[in-house]
Amino acid sequence: MADNKELQDHIMRDDRRLDRIEEKIDRLSETVISLARAEEKLIALESDRTTINERLNKHSDRIDEVESKMDETAITVRVINRIFWIGVTVSAAAWAGQYFMNM
Repeated sequence: MADNKELQDHIMRDDRRLDRIEEKIDRLSETVISLARAEEKLIALESDRTTINERLNKHSDRIDEVESKMDETAITVRVINRIFWIGVTVSAAAWAGQYFMNM
């Protein structure tokens, strides 16, 4: 009977040990799953970052195009402005010449 009790004690110790091992394995598997989820999130974030960088580069290119068109437009406006004031000056001179000639 003593052998039977020792055997049962041994089996109970082994069962407790196996339970602890199973708990540790469960915690490890949960950790691995958490790491896999974190890795998936990191991959998604990297993909989003790449997409955002591409869009920023496109916007930068568009801004450069707009700046060059603005420079061209500024030159055109400057020329039109000068032509306008030359016309105003010539008109004023012609009017003054007519006014003083007829006096």
